[in-house]
Amino acid sequence: MTWKESKILVKQIAILGEYMKDLSKLIIVIIFVFAGIAVSINGCAVSGNKSLSTAELSGFSPTPPVNANSNVNTAKPASPSATTASKQSDKTMKKEFTLAKDSLSEYGEVAFNHNTHAFQNYSPDGKSAIGCVECHHTDQPKANLKPPLVTSERDVVLTFETWKASDKKVTECRACHFQEGSVPDGKEMPVGAGGKELNNELAYHINCNTCHDQAAKLRPEVKKKPGFATTTDCTTCHKSS
Repeated sequence: MTWKESKILVKQIAILGEYMKDLSKLIIVIIFVFAGIAVSINGCAVSGNKSLSTAELSGFSPTPPVNANSNVNTAKPASPSATTASKQSDKTMKKEFTLAKDSLSEYGEVAFNHNTHAFQNYSPDGKSAIGCVECHHTDQPKANLKPPLVTSERDVVLTFETWKASDKKVTECRACHFQEGSVPDGKEMPVGAGGKELNNELAYHINCNTCHDQAAKLRPEVKKKPGFATTTDCTTCHKSS
């Protein structure tokens, strides 16, 4: 190899070395970019979990509904043991639910914000939060039940505080109000006034529509609120799939 050829070879090696440095930098940048994307995706997954811890909700306290007895939602929970208190510290409450999943209705599912209904002034007159037992009517003592209600599954009135202090789960609507034609063996559909079977669809509509209609009557301005519906506004709540 001549001296000239040697110089050319050395120069080429130097150029290749600089290229390899740039390539290494590029690889490092790519690694950091993908790491950042992974962190962002993980963050989105976490933020998509619409649950509130009891610590986050500690500042809220549902108040009795307007038409409730004075003792409703004011019952004091029994003092929990250290073990029970430890268990309850990790309890969470979902902010949102989807109602009417796999419904046979042509109207589709309904997005329900439990957080706003439970902790904001969503009573018909807009002056208080809705008492838990307005919907979870089996979660109260038998002495509190009014016709046609007959089933009691809790010795104290369900409130946010009694829920935190207990390890008893809140019964889901479909545990009793089944879908039409889907009553499990050994179970019976609840019956309302006039002998009408209170299936899942009817039970939801009685609760939701009655409250919304009352709110619209007492506060006509609420009808302008996005997402608010009355008995005749089916597609405002129902989102066809």
